[in-house]
Amino acid sequence: MMLFALVTFHSINTSLAAGIQIGKTRVIYDAQKKEVALPLVNKGTELPWLIQSWIDSGDGKTRGPFIVTPPLFRLDALTEQSLRIVWSGGALPQDRESLFYINVRTIPASDKSDDDKNVLRLIYKTRLKLFYRPEGLPGTPNEACEHLTFSASGGTLRISNTSAYHVVFDSLYTNGRIVADADTVAPKSTALLPLTAVINQRNVDWRCITDYGNASEKFRGQLDNG
Repeated sequence: MMLFALVTFHSINTSLAAGIQIGKTRVIYDAQKKEVALPLVNKGTELPWLIQSWIDSGDGKTRGPFIVTPPLFRLDALTEQSLRIVWSGGALPQDRESLFYINVRTIPASDKSDDDKNVLRLIYKTRLKLFYRPEGLPGTPNEACEHLTFSASGGTLRISNTSAYHVVFDSLYTNGRIVADADTVAPKSTALLPLTAVINQRNVDWRCITDYGNASEKFRGQLDNG
């Protein structure tokens, strides 16, 4: 009999959690599709893992309007299974993307031969972005990245996104200095970040993460006065 026991818990933002490999780093849910799939593979050669999955609205508590099946299942060694994600029909904006988060908790089995041993076993939770994308949005995600505008005033960097898409930074530099806190700018909104250095020149260089999880081409712009 395999026993699934919790020893300690780790939250990670990567597509690889110990023996479980997750096939994507983000999920795009196009509104015209009935469902999307997220493949999981147990790369281990001996023991199964218990997989638990759910979707929240960003606060870690409120469940999003999606159904994940199966929500809880056993994934044996050297096998693959996909999570099916289906929109439940809840009301969402149709003029812009909506952002949710997929949580995948992976729990390792304990071998019966380890029953009398002190063995450290970890539970991992991977958290992935899920973008619900309505039909007919103007422009493209790459254009949304390219057309960001930047301004600086009083030690604050303002990043404006007038598009209908979420923009997620791969990297952001002002005058060759990395802006470490740059993450996501929601559609039709402005993000505010602290500037830790005096801006003498006004160059901005950035890359965004594409739908495929890789970095976009590099874009360059100028900081306006805030």
